[in-house]
Amino acid sequence: DHPDVKPDFVIKIELKGPGTAFPSVELVKKHNMMHRCQFASFNHERIAEVKHLAPDAITGALWADLPDDFLERCLQVQADEVHFRYDTCTHNNVEAAHNAGLNTMAWFRGPKAMGTDAIKYHDVGNEDVNMYKTVLQSGVMSLCANRPSIALEAVLEQVARCISDDEDE
Repeated sequence: DHPDVKPDFVIKIELKGPGTAFPSVELVKKHNMMHRCQFASFNHERIAEVKHLAPDAITGALWADLPDDFLERCLQVQADEVHFRYDTCTHNNVEAAHNAGLNTMAWFRGPKAMGTDAIKYHDVGNEDVNMYKTVLQSGVMSLCANRPSIALEAVLEQVARCISDDEDE
């Protein structure tokens, strides 16, 4: 480990194409970085392959369209995390994932697609602070955002609200 790298620094590696699991795992192992890397894919067979190659690797199952049996499918490939598209990141889905022992992340579509979605959802804008706050209220553990400064603003507001709630008790 390099002294300038924070101890909790993590690299998320998205396996986007066929044949990417093996060389990615081998590269991470070669550089002794498995403790800092996590693997994710929409193709869940790639996650299963990573787990076969490196059973201790942290993996995330990315979902665009969330099926009813998403938990079973995540557990089948030994995923450690569920990566929900933001509009499927509901309290019930997040709670079910947590109850199954899985961590959670919400991801947001690219800026062009988010602009289209903003027309569909009238209560929140295109990755505005209200959208991030809505997603955070689901209980999700992390975000993959296109507008980090706005996401951070929403997170800080939520933290301040939690502190205030704790002080009131």
